[in-house]
Amino acid sequence: MKRLPLSILRSLSKLTALCPRQVFALRYYAWSKRIIDWETPHNIQEFSMCQLFRKDTSLDFFAQLADKVGVREYVKQRIGRQYLNQLYGTWTSAEAIDFDSLPDRFVLKTNNGCGSNVIVRNKEKIDREAVKKELAYWLRYPYGDLTGQIHYSRINPLILAEEYLEQEKGKNSLPYDYKLYCFRGEPRFILFQEDRKLNGHITSNMLFDTKWNAIPDAVNHPIAHPVLRPKSLDTMLQIAAQLSKGIDFVRIDFYEIGDKPIFGEITLTPDILTYIRPSFSPLMQLHLQ
Repeated sequence: MKRLPLSILRSLSKLTALCPRQVFALRYYAWSKRIIDWETPHNIQEFSMCQLFRKDTSLDFFAQLADKVGVREYVKQRIGRQYLNQLYGTWTSAEAIDFDSLPDRFVLKTNNGCGSNVIVRNKEKIDREAVKKELAYWLRYPYGDLTGQIHYSRINPLILAEEYLEQEKGKNSLPYDYKLYCFRGEPRFILFQEDRKLNGHITSNMLFDTKWNAIPDAVNHPIAHPVLRPKSLDTMLQIAAQLSKGIDFVRIDFYEIGDKPIFGEITLTPDILTYIRPSFSPLMQLHLQ
């Protein structure tokens, strides 16, 4: 779909915006070959989708959590600013980006979708016009309407620049990702990802319980080697509990840089089935009972 001209996608989004439940149901069927049960969800993928369309759901609150800029205020109020990555600036258009004010290395992204990141490791070597063209596209891409994730449609689109995070000095690989699945304010599982590709979704991973016991049968692309327990795991679990309090299900993402957790993002409707096998998903459902 992303290969279509933006003008066509924006026109199409006016139609999909009228039937977000049906769009979400079609996406789920493409993932699982199952018809979603809106009344009695059978796994956590279904539950996360049903949660979005409940009558008591505050879409404005969900939009704040999904907004990569707006969520920072939520994080500061819940756990303080010490776990936030440094924010260099925000802009409403790609032409307004002040490249001269930015350091040599940084990350650009839009706040209103997924997979819209540009990593800059040497500011002097980038094609600024190409970068601006890419971000201008993502700024106008109707992610929420096209995917049925209606809370994203309530986000005021922005471009943001953040600090470049380095897992190991001298290496250009993306930092390890720790994704904590939280149920009613209680973290229960951690999905670890390594060898991530920029804006990609298929990567080596391993699922762990909160004691850092691996569950290799649960994931689609299991890591074949032992994974060290992050030194800041206890802190991650503590602050994830604080951030997820009052929410039936949410995924809280962290990096670990210099033995310290750095907040990544909050995702209310994650694509769980790409990583976690359907046979394990019903077990996750037990944590909602």
